[in-house]
Amino acid sequence: MNIPDSPEVLIRAAAESITGRLTGEKGPIAALRSIVHMVDNDEAELAVDDLVRVIKCYRIRILRREHDQIAAAAAQLDALDSLTEVRVDRFIGE
Repeated sequence: MNIPDSPEVLIRAAAESITGRLTGEKGPIAALRSIVHMVDNDEAELAVDDLVRVIKCYRIRILRREHDQIAAAAAQLDALDSLTEVRVDRFIGE
């Protein structure tokens, strides 16, 4: 069972929010759906890593709220190095 603000809930929320804004862009949409599948298969730590790499690869602008969700999930999973390596904060848009 996923509790509110669990890493799984946070990652799913961020990935689905980003997906909703990228309607029609097949490449990133498929990659983001794959991340949701990872969460569904109890692979939240891998999902965080993949999510930041997808953001970097496709140069996706993210909202502050999405960044905060990803960062909170990464902190809970002790995976903040993924965010700092990619410097995902540089993709925060207005």
